[in-house]
Amino acid sequence: MGTRFGLSGLIRLALLAALGIVVLTGCATMTAYNPEVAAYQALADQATEHFHKGHVSISLDDSTKGLYYLNSIKLGVRNGYNHSLPLLAHELGHHILNHGNNAIGSAQEMDANAMGAEVLQVWGWSFYQAFDMRGDMLCRARGANTPGHLSRAEEIVDLKARYAPRADGFHCWNENAMTAPVLLAQFGSLL
Repeated sequence: MGTRFGLSGLIRLALLAALGIVVLTGCATMTAYNPEVAAYQALADQATEHFHKGHVSISLDDSTKGLYYLNSIKLGVRNGYNHSLPLLAHELGHHILNHGNNAIGSAQEMDANAMGAEVLQVWGWSFYQAFDMRGDMLCRARGANTPGHLSRAEEIVDLKARYAPRADGFHCWNENAMTAPVLLAQFGSLL
């Protein structure tokens, strides 16, 4: 005596199987995603504790941009952690400096650039490594194409002026000759 499924029963069974696959695939993706979020969140927590600021939540997306808004940072990680670390430092600069309410202005962006160099130092980078990474981010950035930002050249001039004379000799450097490969490798091992 066999069980007989009608057409609606087979459709229901197929839908349940498909739903099960989606749920299992989603859980596997979330498991891979959580350690990466946790690594970035740990760095954010370290910086906010150092500067005596409240918690900021980190979320990741598949872009190359960052966005700070109301105690949360959406961080683009498409180009890997060597590009996203200075971006996270910049967005944390907005949080640490109490920029918020979606206010956009070049003065705030310049201040966040400078604070980003300070945040990188909290994470163990030397001043020169931090300055080079912030400067390189500006060299690669779209500059005035991003709301609130000046041109890349203007932002680099501002960053250099804030740290003169320690910043003498800075120029956009080749990514193949990074100044902080050991630190980048250490962060990558957290993932």
